[in-house]
Amino acid sequence: MTKTKITRRAVLQGISVSTAALAMPAVWRPARAAQSLVISDPGGVYTRAWTAAYYEPFAKETGIDIVPVVRRSNPSAEFKAQVETGNYNWDVSGGVNSDVADLVASQGLTEPLDLSGEAMGQIPDDMKSEHYLADSIVTFVLAYRTDAFPNGLTSFADIWDLEAYPGRRALRRLARDTVEIALRADGVPGGDEIYQVLSTEDGWKRAFAKLDEIKPHVQVWWDSSPQSAQLLQNGEVDICPAFNARAQSAADAGAPVDINWNQGFYSATGWCIPKGTPKADLAREFVKFCANPERQAAVTEMLPNGPSNPKAYDFIPEKTAKMLPTYPANFKQTKPVNGAFWSDHKAEADRRFTEWLLQG
Repeated sequence: MTKTKITRRAVLQGISVSTAALAMPAVWRPARAAQSLVISDPGGVYTRAWTAAYYEPFAKETGIDIVPVVRRSNPSAEFKAQVETGNYNWDVSGGVNSDVADLVASQGLTEPLDLSGEAMGQIPDDMKSEHYLADSIVTFVLAYRTDAFPNGLTSFADIWDLEAYPGRRALRRLARDTVEIALRADGVPGGDEIYQVLSTEDGWKRAFAKLDEIKPHVQVWWDSSPQSAQLLQNGEVDICPAFNARAQSAADAGAPVDINWNQGFYSATGWCIPKGTPKADLAREFVKFCANPERQAAVTEMLPNGPSNPKAYDFIPEKTAKMLPTYPANFKQTKPVNGAFWSDHKAEADRRFTEWLLQG
């Protein structure tokens, strides 16, 4: 499929400047604003961070107004409904997991992107495709309270070592993350080897046998990401594997919380455009804007996700950089989650996990 390069000059051609537009504020409604993009995102800190790093700078540079709207966590059904009906609630969606992006693309529900240009060229190949640009990485890590463990923890296996690391434990009430942790604790290195083990029935039995060992010692099975941060921050538990941003938020709030990146597993999040949106060309220009290393660096001032463009670290203070998933010293200790595997096995994994939790 031919990719179209949309330049600022081309976008601005034909945009009329009215007296009303000239009177509008310079950022959200710049003088030349006669077009707009509706962008869906996960809301909360994502909207705030992206407003400062992406939405406002893009509007100022191009004259294209940005209207953010909050979407559900998995937007695949919304992609399908919009494309099939031709009624578009938004023109771009951000914070989309790579497995969801692959799913909607495989169903012909996405527009091709413009991958040309210097910034796009700086993004690693495994973080972009014809239909998807990952602008950030989030990692599930081993988080713990340093007042309970001043010498730190070294791996997920330490959760199972009750003698060396006594204390209150919490695990996520979700098959994917907890099974990944259990197999790592049982000696599986991570990455592709996890999915090789889970390709057999014996592999699933191995994971749940390992979980059987720790189940009586788990004080809290947490459901939501904010809950994991609160558990650590309030000292309700001493060990709580969690997303790096949630653990960091507890530390930033003053709690004695630290992270060990060893054996962490990460997922990419990024941008997709629904097929057929009348504003596809403008949407492609916006997604391309999100590859800019300075813009990705600006996101980290409010949201500790790891930028996908390595050049972003040229614009990030070292103190902040060391907290991020794609900082080289952290990134080399982690492995990617196979989102496609968990998408294909979600129903089976959730059934097994729920039945296991309900067992006495």
